[in-house]
Amino acid sequence: MIALADAVGSTSAILKAAQEMDAPEFIVATDAGMMHKLRTLNPGKRFYEAPTAGNSATCKSCAQCPWMAMNGLADVARVLETGANAIEVDPAIIPRARQPIDRMLAFTAALKNGQPTAGLVPHLGAA
Repeated sequence: MIALADAVGSTSAILKAAQEMDAPEFIVATDAGMMHKLRTLNPGKRFYEAPTAGNSATCKSCAQCPWMAMNGLADVARVLETGANAIEVDPAIIPRARQPIDRMLAFTAALKNGQPTAGLVPHLGAA
């Protein structure tokens, strides 16, 4: 999906790409709050929720994900402070599981320091 995308990025990068791109219609894989903001900031453009092919009980689109809405900064802080709800990861896959986290941290650090980001994330789109 990323390889086919015209833009991939953080919340602010997606908002910027939608404003700067000439396309009148966009298929977006993000949460419902972002969809509202995209529509508000771009009244002449149409935004569609990207459907998923998931088989879970409520999986219809990223914008309708009940699990995404459950995650908040206070919850993350509590988990880190208390160790509650620990997730056990098979040691054999830890190196691969760390890659996206390391990429996100490197991407954010590069943005913060005004450095180029294109080489940090494979298949990074226009955003």
